[in-house]
Formats: sequence, C-alpha cells, structure tokens
Amino acid sequence: MDDIKLAMLRNKEAAKRLTEAGVLLPCPGCGESSAKICYVCGDHFGMCKTCGWTGPFRNAEYEARLAWNTRAPILSESEMEMLDEH
Repeated sequence: MDDIKLAMLRNKEAAKRLTEAGVLLPCPGCGESSAKICYVCGDHFGMCKTCGWTGPFRNAEYEARLAWNTRAPILSESEMEMLDEH
C-alpha cells in the first residue's frame, strides 16, 4: 500500500513522509487532488481549489500541510484493499 493510502488510513508516519515531500492528500470533501496551501494574515491553511474545503489554520506552512495530511480515515483498511484489487 502506498503512502497516500496509508495516510488516508491515518498512518501518521506516511502523512509525515508525504508532508516532507510537499505532497498534499486529495480533498476530504470532494476527493480531488487540487489542494494548495494558502497564507492569510500570518496563518497558513490547506484549501481545495475545486470545492473550497479548508483545513485548520497553522503558524507555519509545514504544519498546515501536516494538518491537511493528517485526518480521520474515510475508508477502512479492508475497504482500501478492495479498491486496490479493481
């Protein structure tokens, strides 16, 4: 299983590796891979360019990426494996 799927299952180490590589997970709202990190009034946050979903505000860009990449799992591990089979 790749780091994106592991991070979506709430694997914090995978989320950290993706964050360090500058990768953002797909949007938890619409599933699109169009997120970016925004900066407003001294705070950074992740935002989906497709649906406008926003992540929590953080003081640093890295922390905003990590917050975006660390989330509750959408699917269980067995459901993710079923997707891999197709």
